[in-house]
Amino acid sequence: MKKIISIIAAAALTVSCFSCSDDKKKKEKTEEKPVNIEDGVNEPALDEPVKTEYKEFSEDSFNTIEVNLNVTDKEPPLTMHQLNTSQIDFGSVIPPCKAEKYRDRYRTDKSDYEDEEYQKFIREQWEKSCTEPQKGDIYCSCIDGNTFYIEVEYDNNCLGHHESAIFRVDGLTGEKEEVFRHSDPENSLIIWQLYSVNGVLYVLTREKGLYYLDEEKKELVNILEAEESQKYSAYVMGNSAGRLLIRESINHTEDVPKDYKTESGQYTYSDDGENYYIITGCDVKVKEYDFGSKTWKELYSAFADYDPSVYGSISGTKECPFIYGELFAWKEKPENSRKYDVCTESYKVSTGLTGCDILYASDKKLVLRQGSKASSSETSFVHVFDLESSTHYIIDYSGLGADNCKYAKDGIVVYPSVGSGKVYYIMPEIGLTFDLASFDSTYDEYALDMWLSLYDSYDNSLWFDINIKRDEREVTEQPGVIYKEYDYDQVKVWFTQEENNE
Repeated sequence: MKKIISIIAAAALTVSCFSCSDDKKKKEKTEEKPVNIEDGVNEPALDEPVKTEYKEFSEDSFNTIEVNLNVTDKEPPLTMHQLNTSQIDFGSVIPPCKAEKYRDRYRTDKSDYEDEEYQKFIREQWEKSCTEPQKGDIYCSCIDGNTFYIEVEYDNNCLGHHESAIFRVDGLTGEKEEVFRHSDPENSLIIWQLYSVNGVLYVLTREKGLYYLDEEKKELVNILEAEESQKYSAYVMGNSAGRLLIRESINHTEDVPKDYKTESGQYTYSDDGENYYIITGCDVKVKEYDFGSKTWKELYSAFADYDPSVYGSISGTKECPFIYGELFAWKEKPENSRKYDVCTESYKVSTGLTGCDILYASDKKLVLRQGSKASSSETSFVHVFDLESSTHYIIDYSGLGADNCKYAKDGIVVYPSVGSGKVYYIMPEIGLTFDLASFDSTYDEYALDMWLSLYDSYDNSLWFDINIKRDEREVTEQPGVIYKEYDYDQVKVWFTQEENNE
């Protein structure tokens, strides 16, 4: 039996080699046609969905297979890369808001802190920033193949963001190019998110909404205005379907007196320290951008009262679903049933599960994690429903010592939610399991950013950040008080699908 499994595994690896090679050729062929957002000629308009027969799958529609994991020391079908961004010089700048004409307008005020030593420290840092160039800090980034777009913020001691830049960085060589610069003492630009789709970088900002980057002119072009910033939030929804989707939340508010006594679940807010309000509800909208006509289409819309139990449950429902990879999907419980159905616009699958999270949905495959909505759980089962072969694969990954997972690169990626551990890649149909990376050192050596949320968890990318300790030093804050400070290298880690080495 083991011999048969080994033969199947080897065959799967061989097929993986050919499929990855074909994917690479297809990608190279696709990249021959650049996207021209300005003209809209190379990107087709959104067609009306082709109506197909809606399919319903019961539990009995599938042949169930419990997959045994086989951890191998063979080379994985994914290649790991690392980029130490701490070794890249993004330059130093005195922000324009530190000129004498503007500096008092943006002076940081920490007078509400009782610690006088801390107030003094803040004042000294601010004075220093007015006369000495400031080294930039990385605020947000995104990945496109082996290319990173990185936003660097230089205005670190100000109430706004008046000096920042976006760099395109080759992850394999470390070579960088500045593709956008914001330098304006009158206007702040806070960048919330960078997202690349179809070879174009999109930039989501707090003040002005969503832009795309015209790299030839090194300018941002607005395609969606933001609502009133203090009551509006948004993010681009990561997906593997090449779609530009944005999810907006617009708060409904009610003015209240400063001494208003809040009820359970309520909080008071103030934008200026004088006028106060509470949030009474929220409009949630999902919109899609048509690359051809350069217009937006609203796909879903829902309203939620600001009751925490209702507000939380509006996410991932039929009225306002998420996109999980290729398709929008949501969960439903039939009447008098404790078990979930998972629905898309083209099919419904009766899962037989009383609790599950959706990891991936396409016309060919539905991938679920058994358990609750929590980002980590003691439940360690993944269910893969192959809609073409009518097969239900059950993968128990509890023996790997990790508590979280996502679907990426045609497989299950298993990883820990805490400071150390291993990252595994599982071929779900045969259980072949590869050790991708190991972070077993102590926290003093490795500090892992968002360990491991795996950015854009519903697209096909696989990348994360780690901080590796470089130096330590003793610092005397005040007489008799000594503590240690550490310097870390900021390292981006990502994986690509390439040909295997047998």
